[in-house]
Amino acid sequence: MGPITELTKKDIEDIRLICFDCDGVTVKRGTEIEERGNELKVKTYTLSDSLLKKMVTLKRRFHINFSSGRSLLYLDRMFGKVLWEKASLQGEIGIFTLINGEVIQHQKFSPKRLQQINDIKVDIRDLMKTNKDIRGFEPKQFLITVHCWREVPKIEKILRRHDPKNEYYLLWNGEAYDIGLKTTNKGTGLKYLAKLLKLDMKQTLAIGDGPNDREMVEYAGIGVTTNPKQVKGDFFTTGALHLGGEELVNKLLELIK
Repeated sequence: MGPITELTKKDIEDIRLICFDCDGVTVKRGTEIEERGNELKVKTYTLSDSLLKKMVTLKRRFHINFSSGRSLLYLDRMFGKVLWEKASLQGEIGIFTLINGEVIQHQKFSPKRLQQINDIKVDIRDLMKTNKDIRGFEPKQFLITVHCWREVPKIEKILRRHDPKNEYYLLWNGEAYDIGLKTTNKGTGLKYLAKLLKLDMKQTLAIGDGPNDREMVEYAGIGVTTNPKQVKGDFFTTGALHLGGEELVNKLLELIK
C-alpha cells in the first residue's frame, strides 16, 4: 500500500470505471434526522460546486459511480447534477443502480425475507417510543438505517431475536446503525455495475473509508482508502484535503492531462 501520490499513468491506463463512496469521501460526513410521528426531517450535505466541476471533467475519460447505503432518492439530491451521461448512482449498498434513466434492482427478496425486515423495523419503532436516544429511520426500501444520539444495545438484541441464523450485519458508524444482509455489499454492487458496462473488474477503481466499503475497495482493480486503519487498499490518500475523494480526483485529472 502506497500514497496516492505514487499512482501513475500506467496504473490507470486500463481503468474505465471510478467508484466513489459518498459520506466522508466526496461529501462532508453528517446527517441530521428527526422523526416524530408522521413527520420526518432530514438534512445532509451535497457535492460542492468545485468538486462537481472536476467530476464533469473526469467523465471525459471515465464512467463515474457513487455508491452508498443511502436511498437512490437521497443520492439523487446529493449527486444528481453529475447525471446522466457516463455517471450512475448505487443505493442501499448496491441493491439498486440508477443509470441511463433507469432504476435496476440487482437483488430480489422473498416474501418471507421482506416480512422479516419489516418485523425488525416494527420492533425498533416500538423501542423508539420509550428510548429518546433513537432519532429516526433514514428512508430506505430494504436496508435499515437507524440514527441515534448514541449506541443503543437493545437494537442489537432486537436484530438477534429476529435473526437466529446470523444472516444480517449490524454496523455502528458513530451516528447510525446499518442493518442489512451479509450477502449484500458495495463489492457485489460494483460487480453488477461492471457487468452492466461490459467491463472487467480489472478496469475499475474504487475509493472508500469505512467498514461497508471494504469489499468494494478489495474487489476493484485498484483500491484506494482514505482511512487505512479501517480499510486496506492499493493506495491511500494523504489527508492533504478534507475529502479524500477530491484528493483522488485531483490526482486522476493530473494524470489524464
